[in-house]
Amino acid sequence: MADNNLADLRKQCMASLYLSAENALKYLDEERDSELALLKNCVREYCTMEVMEDLEAQALVMATRETDVSSVNSLDDKYNAHLQSMQAQRRQNIDNHPFMLEFEKRIRTAQLTNSQNLNESDIAITETHEAFLDPITKKPIEDPVRNTNCGHVYERAAILSHVQQRNRAKCPVVGCGNREPVQLCHLVDDDALRTQLSTRLSATNNRSLLDLDDSQ
Repeated sequence: MADNNLADLRKQCMASLYLSAENALKYLDEERDSELALLKNCVREYCTMEVMEDLEAQALVMATRETDVSSVNSLDDKYNAHLQSMQAQRRQNIDNHPFMLEFEKRIRTAQLTNSQNLNESDIAITETHEAFLDPITKKPIEDPVRNTNCGHVYERAAILSHVQQRNRAKCPVVGCGNREPVQLCHLVDDDALRTQLSTRLSATNNRSLLDLDDSQ
């Protein structure tokens, strides 16, 4: 329960950082670069915490397999040795962490919006449509969940059915480099994408109403 609460808290913090970055690009001028750098460092710290938790868990499992658990000193030495050997993975894991990838995507999208003065409905046309389709049903995603191992997003009902019907089901996205089976604990609500999808839908509906009024 504590781990779930911590994960939810981190998601809320990340959503705030995404919004702050978008607002910095929209409203700041002279201080924009420094603020974005500060926000990116905050994102990196959250990514570092998650990566280190994973590495520490892996190191502990490896140490306990090789050591008599009654020998505390030996267990501690093995744990530290494995953890140190895995430190090289840390930078790569942080750079490819879903939080960091999502942050950089938000920056690119906000920069595109500002440079071309596009509204939400225009962005819906220029972005890749397939990014918002469920890879299993090929239908628009309405209830998004994200795989924390690879960063891919699915329709909740579709991925749950996919996992339940297959033994050690892999990520259904074609070309996904993650070979680990999808586990329910790896699926988290993507509240940021849900908000974005809702905004895009509202913009599309408003444009349709305007077009209808103009035609009458």
